[in-house]
Order: sequence, then structure tokens, then C-alpha cells
Amino acid sequence: MVKLLFLCRRRGEIDHDTYAARLLEGHVPLALAHHPTLRRYIVNLVERAGGGEELDSIGELFFDSIDDFHQRLYDSDAGRAAIERDVAGFLGGADAYVTSEHVQKSVRPAPRLGARTPGIKMMCPIRRRDGMSHDEFVEHWLTRHVPLALEHHPGLSRYVTNVVDERLSPSGEDWDGVAELHFASAEDLSRGMFDSPAGEREIRRDIERFIGHTFPYFVAEYVQKELP
Repeated sequence: MVKLLFLCRRRGEIDHDTYAARLLEGHVPLALAHHPTLRRYIVNLVERAGGGEELDSIGELFFDSIDDFHQRLYDSDAGRAAIERDVAGFLGGADAYVTSEHVQKSVRPAPRLGARTPGIKMMCPIRRRDGMSHDEFVEHWLTRHVPLALEHHPGLSRYVTNVVDERLSPSGEDWDGVAELHFASAEDLSRGMFDSPAGEREIRRDIERFIGHTFPYFVAEYVQKELP
């Protein structure tokens, strides 16, 4: 299965709340109706950014293959036209990435479709350290950093590493990955981000070995479609 990430910005003449309403109430039903090959669909509304460019939402779209996105995305010409008309009314731009998803930990209950998922979710685009290749970054992230994160971030309820395989859009940063960190509550985030001062030091030392730039987007997650 392939996972596409869309980093989205609103049109200049509308505010974030209007964008969010148009996305959840107008676009999501159209997407579910007219994207027959869409297997999973998650909308993340950005509530706060810890750096980087301003975004309004991050979409997670899953397909069995990239050809299902490129060649079989719409159910009909009429469906394509309806989607394009809708998007033109609220979306100012989007950067798209093909990723490989690796679920490293998940102990939370199944989210309720269409409703905001309880808890805290952070999505962190990552660019590799200078002098390191993408493959070297991926190897370090998945085989060295992930075990440390699982050991020293006890408050995590879900941890996902998305390796960027390709940038689809002509614009956008050349990200190497996007990390997802989920916490069941604000208390779990504040008290369970690190297991100890020594664990925090070990995590931060390792980050310096392979990450050149990263920052968090705090998002509200809405799972719209799940695998049966």
C-alpha cells in the first residue's frame, strides 16, 4: 500500500476556520464519493506550528498502488469535475509526497470515523543532516533512532515513521520523512515525552547525528475512511 501526504494551504481570501469547514463538510464527502480507489483517508487540521511555513491541513491518502492515484483516482468525468470545482474554492496550494508508512507503535483504540481523534498528534517533517544521503538517513532513522524513541518516549500511544520516496508536486521542500507522534492526553505529552533526563540527552544526541531540520505541526486528526 502507498501513502500520499498532502501539505495544504488555504486560499488567501478565506481564513483558517472557513477552510476547515469547507474541507470537512464539503470536500470530504465528495472525496469519499468520487475517489473509488481510496483505501484510507485522514484529515489533519493544523492548530499550531512549531516552525516552518504556515499550513492549514495535512492529508493522508492511502491507495493499493500509485497507479490507483495516477490513473484511477476518479469514478467518472463528472466526479472529477465536481472535485476540481470544490477544491478551487478553498485550496490555495498543496505539496504532495509519496511515502512508505512504518507503524512503530500503536496502542490507542480505533478512532471514530468523521470525529476528532482524542489526544495530541504531532506531525514533523524531517530533512536529513548535511553530508548524509537519503538512504543513510532512512537507515539511521529506522534502525537506530526508532528503538531509542520507543525506549525513551514512554508517553507515546502511536508512533509512525513515513519515509518520503518521491515528491509529486513541482513545489515543496525536499523532505526525507515525516514523523507522527501521538499522545493520549496533554499530560502524557508533558510527563511522558522522555523517561528521564538521561533518556532525553540520548535522544537529542542521536537527533544531531542524522536530522538537519525538523519542527512540529500540532494537528487535530479526523479519520474519514479506514480499511474494513
